Amino acid sequence: MTLLAGYTSGLNTLRRAVAKATLAKFRQMGLVSQTQHWATRAEICERCPLRTVRRKISYCGVPLMEQLVRDPVSDGCGCPVHAKAKDPAEHCPLTLRHQPADHHADPCDCKWCSGRGS
Repeated sequence: MTLLAGYTSGLNTLRRAVAKATLAKFRQMGLVSQTQHWATRAEICERCPLRTVRRKISYCGVPLMEQLVRDPVSDGCGCPVHAKAKDPAEHCPLTLRHQPADHHADPCDCKWCSGRGS
């Protein structure tokens, strides 16, 4: 039963990744809006200790396809930093003190929403 649960979790992760990648392509084509302050968000990510670089692309943690099972707080989400920063629905998984962010708080306490990248 736990094997099936892990399989389902991996499929859900891949499904979300495909949806995010599709929206990022639409954003590049100008068909979907992007966050006005995305450059500030990306700059915050570029200084983050979770950031990794693969093939000259910055990622929030290790790229998703290299690590499907992850904890966003300790591993990052695996998304390309610039695509993530442009998405109005995205949030940083960390607070300014590198603690788990509470995205359900009003306002959200992530690095981006705490006044510097919102």
